[in-house]
Amino acid sequence: MTSVRTFTSSALPAYDRGVELGERHAEDVARTVADYDRLFRARRAQCSDEPFDVALWSERAWAVIGALAPQAAQEIRGIADGSGVDVRRIAGINARTELLAIANPTGTDECSTVVSLAPGRPPVAVQTWDWYAAMAGNWFHWTIPHPDGRVVQTVTEYGILGKIGVNTAGVGVMFNMLHHANDLAGVPAGGEQASAAKADGRQADGAHPIGYPLHLLARRVLDDARSVADAVDLIGSVRTSASSSLTVVDERAAVSAELFPGGLGLLRPDEDGLLVRTNHFVSAEGRGGCLAEDIGPGSRIRIDTLRGALSGRAGDRAIDGVDDVVATMLDHRDVGGVCAHPDAAYDPVLQHATLATVGIDVAGLGLDVRAGGPCGAEVRVLAAS
Repeated sequence: MTSVRTFTSSALPAYDRGVELGERHAEDVARTVADYDRLFRARRAQCSDEPFDVALWSERAWAVIGALAPQAAQEIRGIADGSGVDVRRIAGINARTELLAIANPTGTDECSTVVSLAPGRPPVAVQTWDWYAAMAGNWFHWTIPHPDGRVVQTVTEYGILGKIGVNTAGVGVMFNMLHHANDLAGVPAGGEQASAAKADGRQADGAHPIGYPLHLLARRVLDDARSVADAVDLIGSVRTSASSSLTVVDERAAVSAELFPGGLGLLRPDEDGLLVRTNHFVSAEGRGGCLAEDIGPGSRIRIDTLRGALSGRAGDRAIDGVDDVVATMLDHRDVGGVCAHPDAAYDPVLQHATLATVGIDVAGLGLDVRAGGPCGAEVRVLAAS
């Protein structure tokens, strides 16, 4: 089983923080970039005989990041300079959701997320991170102290600035990929961001301009939001070229923001304080273009499994902590299992598994990070400083 690897940055400005990470984990960053090169090409081969030009799209991603997310661009350049990996390739993996949507928009079954804000109980937030099994050695827990005293913790991949996490304001973020018909066209025309995405020859052919990268948006929420309301404002301020949901929780509120090119839908907990999400659109804004059914029934099976186990619980049966939720995720059915394991029938590059199970403690400002799926035994609890 893969262990939980950790790294704590020094309290440095963005570029210097990136250099430090890149120098300490040069081999890990290079391996992650190489693994994504293989994944982009393998995903393209599933739907087209035309190869995917990783170098071209990575260069476009770097130009867009420089225009739309200059602070993130400094950190990415630092990682590149520290690791010796081409900065454009680091940019490409930070825009991996966007590049995967371009390479092959059909997607794959993925993560499951649960939030409980039961009255009288501390908030509970748990996510399985399902991804490609070949990348099981490429993720880590990263603690990021900022020079002004803020601290961010994130479970992410080497070279990618953010994914699942929590900050010292008590705001937690979880990440589920979605797939929408608008992904086929990219960021909608119009507005400051669309103009930036097409500037400087970055999209000279006029096709599929890249929007604000979703992993950088997750990190921006972790860096800057002090509440769910702050996070919603940040999320609503950008235009995206691929779809995902960012589920944000603090001690009083939770929301799942369903992003897709040209739109945003918000889901709130039900009357019992329960919010469950998988990989299909639920909001009225997004569900008309949802492509989840093209992937298969797994997303709806998982959400039904979790809602069935967790809905309507009150009093002594109210959801009580990460372990309580994880116990409902021990589901291994072949189609729609919450705890996923590799299927040897697939190309090794495309085999799918639950790589980590993460609980977010927004009251205690910590992460409970478990290597592997809910059935895995290895647990490491990490608290924010």
